[in-house]
Amino acid sequence: MSIFRIQPAVESKWLKRASAPGAIRAWLVDILCWPAQFEDPTVEQAFTEDYGRRFADFRRAALVLGTLIWVCFGFWEIRLAQTSPVFAPYFPEVFAFRCAGALGATVGIVLAFRLAFHRDDVAHWILLLGLAFMCLCLLMQTVLAPRPFNFTHFFVGFYLILFYQFGFLRLRAKATLMLTLCVIAAIVLAQLITRAVEPDNFAAGMFYLLNVAVLGHSVNVNAERHVRDRYIAIQALAHGNDALQGVNAELAQKHRDLEQARRDQQTQSEALIALREQQREAAERASRAKSRFLAAAAHDLRQPMHALNLFLAAADEALGAGDVEASGKLIGEARKASVLTARLFNGVLDLSKLESGHVKPNYTSVDLSRVSEETVAQLAPFAASRGVALRYGRTQQGPAWVRTDADWIPRVLSNLVSNGIKYADPAKAGRSVVLVGLVRMPNYVRIDVIDNGIGIASEHWDAIFQPFVQIGNPERDREKGLGLGLSIVNAVVSLLEGHRLELKSIEGHGSRFSVRLPAADPFAHRDAALSLADAAASPSPASLRGLYVLLVEDDSLVRASMEALFARWGVLFDSVRSVAELHDLLQAIERVPDLVISDYRLPEMSTAHDVVRLLAGHFSRPVPCLVVTGEAAAGAQGVLPERCVLSKPLSTDVLIARMLELTEVSAKAG
Repeated sequence: MSIFRIQPAVESKWLKRASAPGAIRAWLVDILCWPAQFEDPTVEQAFTEDYGRRFADFRRAALVLGTLIWVCFGFWEIRLAQTSPVFAPYFPEVFAFRCAGALGATVGIVLAFRLAFHRDDVAHWILLLGLAFMCLCLLMQTVLAPRPFNFTHFFVGFYLILFYQFGFLRLRAKATLMLTLCVIAAIVLAQLITRAVEPDNFAAGMFYLLNVAVLGHSVNVNAERHVRDRYIAIQALAHGNDALQGVNAELAQKHRDLEQARRDQQTQSEALIALREQQREAAERASRAKSRFLAAAAHDLRQPMHALNLFLAAADEALGAGDVEASGKLIGEARKASVLTARLFNGVLDLSKLESGHVKPNYTSVDLSRVSEETVAQLAPFAASRGVALRYGRTQQGPAWVRTDADWIPRVLSNLVSNGIKYADPAKAGRSVVLVGLVRMPNYVRIDVIDNGIGIASEHWDAIFQPFVQIGNPERDREKGLGLGLSIVNAVVSLLEGHRLELKSIEGHGSRFSVRLPAADPFAHRDAALSLADAAASPSPASLRGLYVLLVEDDSLVRASMEALFARWGVLFDSVRSVAELHDLLQAIERVPDLVISDYRLPEMSTAHDVVRLLAGHFSRPVPCLVVTGEAAAGAQGVLPERCVLSKPLSTDVLIARMLELTEVSAKAG
C-alpha cells in the first residue's frame, strides 16, 4: 500500500529543505501549513475512521467541559450585574446570549451522544458549528456590553475559545484555521460597523488574538502531523509484524518439513504402517458418518415399509380365508402405508435434487390465496387429530396472484403448516393454534404461518434448516417427521427468484415462518386462471383406453406392476427390458406407438437417451418418450425435457396426467 511509502518521502523532503538556503522559510511553511492527505484515498479513509474513533470520547468530554465553563461565566455575569450599576442595564440582553450559547452547547452534547460521533466528519460538523455559534454569541455580548466591560470581560473570551478549539477538541488543522479566519473576519466587521470596543483596546486585543491563532494553529498542525506519522508507524509496524510472522511461519514449516523428511527416512516402515492406520481410521469415520446418515433417513422409512408388509400379509391370509371385505380394508391400509413411504422417499429425493442444483423453476402466475385455502383444508384433519386449531385469515378478499413455481410453493406451505402442527406445545392442550395469514403488498405477497407451540431457541435457528435436524426430538419420533421439511422449504425458497424466508420464534411461546413472494404480472392472471381450471380436473384412467405404449424397464417387479396397471386401464402395450430387445421389437411391430415409457438406466450401459435415438431413427415422426427413473439428475444428463421426466416413486394420478399430456401434445403436433 502507498501508506508505507510516505515516511521516506517526508524524510527526504526535510533533508532537502534543511540544506537549502530558505530552510527557515521552509520550516515555517511546515509549521503553519496543514498536513496533506495521504495519496491513497483508501488509506486516508482508514486514517479518518481511526482518528474519529480514537478521539470520540475525548471530544465528548471536552465538549461537556467547555459547556460547564461557558455556564460558569454566566454566574460571573450575574454577579457583575449585582455589583456594577453601569453593567446592570445591559445585563438582560447580554445574559440572553449567554443562555443561547448554553442551549446551543447542550444541543451539541446531545448530538454527540446520539449521532455517529465516532465518524470524524460528523464530529467536525457538530463541533465546528457549535464553536461558530458560541463565537457568534460571544461577539453579540461584546457588541451589546458597555465599555470597558465589553473588552475586559467579554472580548478576552475569544482567547479562551481559541485555546479550547486548538488544544482540546482534536480538530483537523485545516478546519480549525478556516473557522478561526471566519471568526476574526466577523470580529473585525462587527467592530467596523458598531465601534463597540475602544480602538486602542481593539488593536491590542486583535494583536493578541492573531498571536493566539497563529500559535494555536501551529500546535494543531504539529498535533495532526504527529497523529498521521503515528498512524503510519503503527500500520508499518503491523505490516512488518505480519511479514515477520509469515517469514517465521515459512521457516518453521521448512524446519518441520526437514525434520519430517529425516524421521521418514529413519522410520519409513513405521510411517507406512501409521499411514495405513490413518487411512483405516478415516475410512471407518466415513463409514460411520454414512451409516448415521442412512440410519437417520431409514428410521422413518422402516416403519411404513414394515406396516406395508404386515398389511399385505394379513390381506393375503384374509383372501385365503375368503374374507373379501377384510382383505379390501387391509389393502387400503397397505396403500396408505405405501403412500407414506413414497412421500418419505420423495422428501429425500427432493432435497437431493434441490441441493444438487438440477431443479429449474417453472415460473407461472399462481393464486396464493387458493393454494393457502387448499393447504389448510388438506391439513385440517391432521390438525384436528393432534388437537390443534388450524385457521386461515387474509387482509383482503379475492385472488392473490404471485409469480412462483406452481409445483413447489404448495409443498413449501404444506411443510410449514405441518411443522407448526407437529410441534404444538403439549402444555397448551385445547389452546394450540396454527394460523395461516395472507398479507398483500403492492410489490409482493407474504404468507405467514404462526403457531403458539414450543418455539425455537435463537441458537438453533440456523440448525433447524439442516437435513435430519429436529430440535426437541432426540428420540426421532416419526410423528414429528423426518427432519427434512424445513430443509426442503429453505432450499426451495433459495432457488426461487425474488422469494425470501423469515423466521421469528420465542422459546416456549411459538414461532412465525414468513415467505415473501413477488407479485405476478396482472395481465397474466387470466391465463393462469384458465390453466388452474384445466388442472382442477382429475385425470381418469378411462382416457388412456386404446393407447399403444412401449415399456422399457429392466426391473422385473416394476415392469410387472406397470403391466398390471396398463391391463386394468385398457392400455395396449409391449414391454422389453433393454435397448437391444426394443430394437428387435421395433422390427416386428406394425403400429406406431402413442407413447414410450422407459427407465433411465438400462442394461449394457445404455440409458433413455439411447431409447430416444433409436425411436428417432426408426420412425418418421416423433414419438413422445416418458422417463420414469429413480435418478435425481436424469433430466440434466442430456436433452430430455423436464416435462418428460418423472421420479420414482410416483402416484398413479401423476402418471396418468403426464401420459395424457404427452400423447395430446404429440397428437396436436402430428
